[in-house]
Amino acid sequence: MSSKINGQISPQPCPHLAEFRRTSSKPFLSLHNCLRIKPPGGRASLRRDPHEIPHCTACGLSAPSRLYACISCTAVSCHSTATGVISHAAAHAASMSPGHQIAIDVDRAELFCCACRDQVYDRDFDAAVVIAQTVASTLGSGGESKVIPTPHPENLRKRRRVDYRPSTPDLRERSLIGSCSAPIDGSGRSPDFPRGLRGLNNLGNTCFMNSVLQALLHTPPLRNYFLSDKHNRYFCQKMNNADGDDSAIATRKKNGGNNGNKNERICLACDMDAMFSAVFSGDRLPYSPAKFLYSWWQHAAKSTLASYEQQDAHEFFISMLDGIHEKVDKDQRKPHSEGSGDCCIAHRVFSGILRSDVMCMACGYTSTTYDPCIDISLDLEPNQGGPTKIAAAASNHSCNGEADSSQNCGISTLTGCLDRFTRAEKLGSNQKFFCQQCQVKQETLKQMSIRKLPLVSCFHIKRFEHSSSKKMSRKVDRYLQFPFSLDMSPYLSSSILRSRFGNRIFPFDGDEPDASNDLCSEFELFAVVTHSGKLDAGHYVTYLRLSDQWYKCDDSWVTQVDENTVRAAQGYMMFYVQKMLYYKATDKLVAS
Repeated sequence: MSSKINGQISPQPCPHLAEFRRTSSKPFLSLHNCLRIKPPGGRASLRRDPHEIPHCTACGLSAPSRLYACISCTAVSCHSTATGVISHAAAHAASMSPGHQIAIDVDRAELFCCACRDQVYDRDFDAAVVIAQTVASTLGSGGESKVIPTPHPENLRKRRRVDYRPSTPDLRERSLIGSCSAPIDGSGRSPDFPRGLRGLNNLGNTCFMNSVLQALLHTPPLRNYFLSDKHNRYFCQKMNNADGDDSAIATRKKNGGNNGNKNERICLACDMDAMFSAVFSGDRLPYSPAKFLYSWWQHAAKSTLASYEQQDAHEFFISMLDGIHEKVDKDQRKPHSEGSGDCCIAHRVFSGILRSDVMCMACGYTSTTYDPCIDISLDLEPNQGGPTKIAAAASNHSCNGEADSSQNCGISTLTGCLDRFTRAEKLGSNQKFFCQQCQVKQETLKQMSIRKLPLVSCFHIKRFEHSSSKKMSRKVDRYLQFPFSLDMSPYLSSSILRSRFGNRIFPFDGDEPDASNDLCSEFELFAVVTHSGKLDAGHYVTYLRLSDQWYKCDDSWVTQVDENTVRAAQGYMMFYVQKMLYYKATDKLVAS
């Protein structure tokens, strides 16, 4: 028998442990003085003295198998699961009065029932160990006993699961569909290319925009949102314009959503809706996103992005999503946060939450912050390739001809970049952190992790380096290996906390708000934006995966390619979508 807490299986309590808790008021507070933590932030063990070498009181051996300390009398006994080997822990429990069945693994600080001969779990015990690991000096210094916090009730909530049901339009949506849309004509569809695969004309140094737009036009959740008419540009403009007369709406409909009124509010979501309608109309001729470019220029007017020069594709991606969020968020007037993913479609698809832990290396006090993100920027790994790897990489990927060829030649991997991103690093002496526990500045250890995964993960590779001291900029051309399927579970906060704190069922102060993270950590690559050339003279191209086939989108030219061509490309932005999408439960009634 078992139950679920935060999506994890929690075993039913042991009867001996339940009896022990019933007869003891505060059974685990006395352990604080015996918990020892390997700095910084290591695993917990049980020692009365830091230099003590525990041994079995019955046989005298220090490491015959596992050693357990009785929680009632602190007697240390050994236990082995091997056939024919006597368990001194079980013998001790049988010879003593009730209450001596519960013991603690001295090397792992985990509960064990000597009568059941099995590991047992208790939330308060796990809470005590976690507290000891985060503020080791306070809990190990004697003095007053600390009150063990009770987990917040929201940590016990269960995730509602709903079966898939096709979307049914309500009465208002049906009227909009009938008056503002028409069935898609599939007569002109090419048998070789899937629907929606259409080239985008270069409007003058706009390959940066075309490459990102191709990826977004084929982002599954974003595509489903706009093609299901969740944002109708005619309805949106009617609501936002003061006149709202039918003739103006009809004029805008003929002009693709623009009536030429300079005072009309800019809505990038409306322009995206028009673009989705055009791209998925079945027309194979290249499409010119001039209206979208104009609207984006209006949004980015205060920045240096609104110009006729070549821009950075990643900066355009951030600016465009920010424009969609800014417009939709103003219209909805809802106090949603970006990290929740409920404020707009841009954040609903791309928004995740990063966790940053800064730990004092003197006492173990940890300061934790959470930040929303719509992509993850990754540094390329330091050049670790030997002569063989460098030669192999140089044979397929030439260096830029720059002086520092060691930075440009070599091989990095996307998983290696993620490992480096989530690896604990010691901050320099000039970055000392004021510890609230020590009340002085101390050296710290910082570690990043992912608290919440987005539906679509965008990874940006930092290929453009700018040095203010050397007054120079350059591009890093090192080859990057990226997988077509990616498991993000090793980089989740829950996984990193488990590796740090051990096998605990304590919910770590609500650090697993969405149990679906563990269920949908598998991602699949569907778009790669590449950059070729130098920093000041380059070109962007997008590779798309549609119906298990890869296509190269080079502005207005669309060609079919194989997987090896994609793997050999110089990835700049990679887009991964969750393999399994889960639906949130809703109480909204659908009109029949």
